[in-house]
Amino acid sequence: MELPFSLETALEKTIAADPEWQKGVVWGKPRAGHLEGAIKFHIADVLANLDQQCLTAEERRDLRLIALIHDTFKYRVDESKPKMGTNHHAYIARKFAERYIHNPMLLELIQLHDEAYNSWRLGAFKDRWDLAEERIDNLLEQIGSALPLYVHFFLADSATSSKNPAPVLWFEHLLERKGYTLPSC
Repeated sequence: MELPFSLETALEKTIAADPEWQKGVVWGKPRAGHLEGAIKFHIADVLANLDQQCLTAEERRDLRLIALIHDTFKYRVDESKPKMGTNHHAYIARKFAERYIHNPMLLELIQLHDEAYNSWRLGAFKDRWDLAEERIDNLLEQIGSALPLYVHFFLADSATSSKNPAPVLWFEHLLERKGYTLPSC
């Protein structure tokens, strides 16, 4: 299978050799928020965005793993049921990742990668900004010291051309208001 990005480590190559992962990266047609279509093109965009950030070698390695897996299992979501719990792509991605990744925090970040966006949606579409902020407080408690890694990933995932910048601006403002320092680049 031809990918629009390079695999850099033995672990990345092992993950990419898994038939379930291969099926997931070719899934997808252009749609709202993902005009690029197939997941592999979104992964390529996220990886390119990560390369524009100031990251340590370890952060970059960890974030690349999250990028490779985070949306790859959307094809396994049952569209006839609510996209939540065990029928959410991030939960399915985490379960897949558990085969290859043994760092509990990376697994949490895979599963929670859309939490800032979902929190913003709660405010923007249901005018429940109080609940949106409560969800962010829960997220911050859950990820603790991994917040910088989460922010780096959220920025890279959200900086693709077809995504709305409003969730990022809201999340950044909320973090600043709560006294968190955002990554400088």
